[in-house]
Amino acid sequence: SSGINAEYGGMIKSLDNQCLDNAGGSDTHGQHLQIWGCHNLGNNQFWMYRKDRRIMGLLYVYDVDGLIPGSNVILVWIDHKSDRQFFDYNPKTQQLIHRKSGLCVDRHASSRDVIIDSCDPYRTNQKWTFQYTYADRPI
Repeated sequence: SSGINAEYGGMIKSLDNQCLDNAGGSDTHGQHLQIWGCHNLGNNQFWMYRKDRRIMGLLYVYDVDGLIPGSNVILVWIDHKSDRQFFDYNPKTQQLIHRKSGLCVDRHASSRDVIIDSCDPYRTNQKWTFQYTYADRPI
């Protein structure tokens, strides 16, 4: 294999070229994930979609602060006892589905916050693409 424990990585982009972003590269545990113009600079827009279905940045993984529509996607340490840190990616619908809640990663209507909401494959705010795809290659 390629030795990379990830299926996708780099910037995670919306259809209108906004990116999932750790605002200001904050190292605050529990920081809200935000949407920001894609810039490809620094680590605050670089993510690895790991084979264990966690989305990991430099310090933190994606989690949620609730399991209902409108809950925020937050950035926290890996917690191996938690079942709230897993997201499935559907490349056909381009949706990131929070496994525990069954809700999709979406954009807040009036702020830069990233939330989970009822999945709708036609909702453009739920469509995300990854900058890189890591294919397993023979050694």
